[in-house]
Amino acid sequence: MYLRVALTEQCNLRCTYCLPEQAELRPGSATSEELQNLIRAMVAVAGVQKIRYTGGEPTLVPDLEGFVALAAQLVRSVRMTSNGIRLAGRVVALRDAGLGGVNISFDAADRDGFQAIARRDTFDQVVEGVRASVRAGIPLVKLNAVATTTTDPAALVRFAISEGVHLRFIELMDVGEAHRSWREQHISAQRIRERLAECGVILHEAQHLDEPTSRVWTIDGVDPRMTSVGFITAVSAPFCGTCDRIRLTSHGRLHTCLFDAAGLDLLAPLRDGRLDEVHRRIRGAVRSKAPPTHFIRRATMAAIGG
Repeated sequence: MYLRVALTEQCNLRCTYCLPEQAELRPGSATSEELQNLIRAMVAVAGVQKIRYTGGEPTLVPDLEGFVALAAQLVRSVRMTSNGIRLAGRVVALRDAGLGGVNISFDAADRDGFQAIARRDTFDQVVEGVRASVRAGIPLVKLNAVATTTTDPAALVRFAISEGVHLRFIELMDVGEAHRSWREQHISAQRIRERLAECGVILHEAQHLDEPTSRVWTIDGVDPRMTSVGFITAVSAPFCGTCDRIRLTSHGRLHTCLFDAAGLDLLAPLRDGRLDEVHRRIRGAVRSKAPPTHFIRRATMAAIGG
């Protein structure tokens, strides 16, 4: 199993598809100790082999390095998704704690396009976060681009090639803030590939490189060990059949799917000292994990960790 842990709902960006400008974040998050105890329980009961820390923005969490070190003791793969703003100053310590990979949100390869989506002028800090991650020798550095009809995919591919990192296009989902303009903004992975071809970027399908939730293509003339292009087709070709993700929120709720709106409370029994009940709930949730009956979520993406 693959566990995604949203360490916080706090974020220092307000991306148009994720958080409103005046976001009202919920009180009552679990403490660091409580989240770490729940992570231990998830690994013990659910057979977790991979942990990814998300948010919100995980670099806003003071003891992030401690979380990474814990995960490195428990599982074989420890990764993180970050907006990159504060990454440059922490990536060496995170590497030393055991971080094996980082995905950096990067929706546009130019300052104006980036600011239009992020609603913050932090383009330079994010670029430095990408470069610092490469310099630090993080084994796997990827860019995550949520694609919309205004995305310039060729510019993103060229940036990824120039920096020697991998790129993943994520189809815009009808979730939270994206709902109001989803029909106008959504673009399929197939159309993105067509746009790339129109700009002279030739891709080759590479099924042997596919990941559980990403279809990977190589770039003509580019070493795929340095840069590849993936497509997370959550809308046009859902990958529910290969999804092994379970999610733990900063409020101590377990979700077996991004579209599992209710989730399951693990924090209350933990605080009551009923670890056996925590284990029972985890076991039951994992056993009953199933594809969603719908692909719409009204809560913000930050509430569940993307």
